Amino acid sequence: MKLPRFSPTQRIALSYAGFALLGAIVLLLPISRRVGVSFTDAVFTAASACYVTGLNTVNTATAWTPFGDAVIALWIQVGGAGITLITTTIYLLMGRKIPFGTRVLMAQDRNFGLVGVVRLFKNILYYSFTIEGVASLLLALYLHFVYGYAWVRAVGIAVFHCISAFNNAGFDIWSNNLEGFHNDAFVVLLTSVLIILGGLGFVVLAELYSYPVRRKLSLHTRIVLLMTAILLVMGTMLIFAFEANASMRELSWPSKVLNAWFMSVSTRTAGFDTIPVGSMREVTWFIMTILMFIGASPGSTGGGIKTTTFYTLMKTAIATIRGNPEIVVGERSIPFEIAHRSLVIFLLSMGVVMGCTLVDAALEPDIPLMKVLFEEVSAFGTVGLSTGITGVIGTPMKWVIIFTMYIGRIGIFTFLLSITQQAQSKARHVPEKIFIG
Repeated sequence: MKLPRFSPTQRIALSYAGFALLGAIVLLLPISRRVGVSFTDAVFTAASACYVTGLNTVNTATAWTPFGDAVIALWIQVGGAGITLITTTIYLLMGRKIPFGTRVLMAQDRNFGLVGVVRLFKNILYYSFTIEGVASLLLALYLHFVYGYAWVRAVGIAVFHCISAFNNAGFDIWSNNLEGFHNDAFVVLLTSVLIILGGLGFVVLAELYSYPVRRKLSLHTRIVLLMTAILLVMGTMLIFAFEANASMRELSWPSKVLNAWFMSVSTRTAGFDTIPVGSMREVTWFIMTILMFIGASPGSTGGGIKTTTFYTLMKTAIATIRGNPEIVVGERSIPFEIAHRSLVIFLLSMGVVMGCTLVDAALEPDIPLMKVLFEEVSAFGTVGLSTGITGVIGTPMKWVIIFTMYIGRIGIFTFLLSITQQAQSKARHVPEKIFIG
């Protein structure tokens, strides 16, 4: 019998689904769990780790053993670097040349070009392990000397936390996320740095690393840095404005600024919180929903429609309003092909979120719609923040959330191409204008 041949997009889509299922099977083993866990909750946890989301239907600190925590950390690492991490690393360790088919998968998985993808993947490994390693060392020392953690516990928690933070996963093993550290500037700022670096994208990290020598940044990197700065500052200001006298009213003014900053950083796609999201005002949920939907940057460990997509949409709108024939950025122009793709990503992403939200609303009619929408956007943006409903939703809605996390991780284009790939027709049709607006 002849086995079916899968396209690169289909192989990626199947790999992410299979890896989540494998993780669930491992987590169901007695060595992985402290308490009884249902198959749905195991799949939810493995999918949330593999898709670097951080939503949880069970408490990570009490449900899983140290072995289970290690499995979750490994799944986060693979999910953040890309599903091709395992096979590619094996080839590199063996000193063998990476086959062309694997290179295509690497490029498709990380949304990179095919040229130089192996070198870029080596950079991913280098940056990931270096940044996580240095941060883990600093945090382990801090937890031991400041909080009195035993060395084994300090190292274990530090490694898990730094992997989760750099890969924008949002998993924690403190039971209450980072709420116990809301006045600890070191933990908050170290976590912020990890989240931001992970969310910039590995292409940007590579350019920043070589900037002292090359003294040059690409248009992509400049846009990513600009949008990241704007969204972080605006998010901080808005969260501070609405929560300073609400959920943060008991904090000192420096702590209010610190926590507003952290929640702005985390909302972009990390999923950690120092202030319970459920205690925040509904208007803040709305602001956070927008930030989660935009998300991180291309080629990063984060999700969302991406900063460059949002930027391109804004520049396209401005160019259209002004009647400019080009989308001009400085001394460069963005091709309209990219603008069209950005619009399609935006519309399809909105469709996924709205569609899944409607399904959830039908499944859980007693949960306020804003909380359901927040949960869906958090899942799609692979963020992991929740207003507190994740642990109480029914099994059907859990599977809808798993599906949303899956789409958010592999990308809407990859998902659609994996199920609708067809040969393109060379026929061209006669254009005719219609009235719009």
